[in-house]
Amino acid sequence: MATKIKLKQSAICMIGSMLALSCGHLVDRAQGEDLVCDAISSKDANLNLESQQPPQFLSVAPVYYGEFFANAKGGKSTNDATQYAGLFDLGVTFDLAHWTPENSSSLYLLVQNTHGRGLTEDFIGDTQVISNIDSFDNVMQIGEYWWESQWANQLITLRLGKQDLNNDFQRIDQAEFFIQSTFGLSPSTAFPTYPHQSAGAVALVHLHESLTWKLGAWNAFVNNGLWGFSDNGSFLVVSELEAMYSLFEASHPGTVAIGALYESDGQLDGEAVAAVREYYIQGEQVLYKRHPADDASNQGLAVFAGYYPRFPGEQPIAKSIGDSAVAGLTYTGLLSNRQHDVVGMGIAWSELFQGGTNQESATELFYRAVWSPNISLQPDLQYISSPSGIYRDSIAIGMRMEIRH
Repeated sequence: MATKIKLKQSAICMIGSMLALSCGHLVDRAQGEDLVCDAISSKDANLNLESQQPPQFLSVAPVYYGEFFANAKGGKSTNDATQYAGLFDLGVTFDLAHWTPENSSSLYLLVQNTHGRGLTEDFIGDTQVISNIDSFDNVMQIGEYWWESQWANQLITLRLGKQDLNNDFQRIDQAEFFIQSTFGLSPSTAFPTYPHQSAGAVALVHLHESLTWKLGAWNAFVNNGLWGFSDNGSFLVVSELEAMYSLFEASHPGTVAIGALYESDGQLDGEAVAAVREYYIQGEQVLYKRHPADDASNQGLAVFAGYYPRFPGEQPIAKSIGDSAVAGLTYTGLLSNRQHDVVGMGIAWSELFQGGTNQESATELFYRAVWSPNISLQPDLQYISSPSGIYRDSIAIGMRMEIRH
């Protein structure tokens, strides 16, 4: 009981601090000052709100995600099946442009703290993981640290250090607000992604203004390693070619990407793991824009899909994922007076190796209400069919809050 009280107190303190900072912004607006949202990741692109401040040597970007989820039906258990989970991200960027004017470079550090507990392990039993902030065990970690530099007139970007594979690879921007993990990259893939990021090297080469070649290499099967290294000699390499285009007189943008991935054999938690090969194709397309002549407006309907055939060898991890696929649609600004709100619906499917149906699918519906550049609330509904292939169909209902400064 004391532990639960401490978790609740720490969560309340974090939320209170972030709300205080956010309210400060709102007060500034009331006094006639411009309200500015500091962009800390590509997730802010949908708001089209960019910082007006000049580049600074040191910038700090705190973000807090808190969510309540309840298992309303099926799964492993519905008894007392309401849980709170929180993730606090503290991103720190050091801009080194003053010292490296020819090759713009920066240092980045991401400190992460999780508290509470999700529904996956105790109540639903799903393999895909219904929440992308679920770390299973509460962690206090350096999630990422890396150095990035741009070369050849910014045509080449190099990044070295501990990082998340899903930052640049197998990423679908239109799927970023889905809470279900498989719309991004599920931790059950055993790839270097949250909460088990690892040390790696990434190169982004802009072959053309609309064509980018991506290449990355990581230390594989790193589990809770502070600096992202393991001593098992395993590695992962991935290559992706991404093309951007526009339809209907350049007013409806789209992206298509193809890629290949190889993860060598090794050990994870003392269990031998066979080598994994994967090929994938994914795409996203804006189908309708409310203001087609306005390039800055993203109000409208978009669709996305991805297919990830995976070949895990003769000895896959028992609770890992084989082939997987995602598809969905989002609508930004469905209500005329709520132009930044996003509603989305999608389905994620995965092949499994645990018996029963040997497959699992999750259908998700959400509405993300943006109350200010700093605060959003997101009710979410998920229907998980055949969790882990062996449990009863489950219905999970939840609410996520996001506070950023």
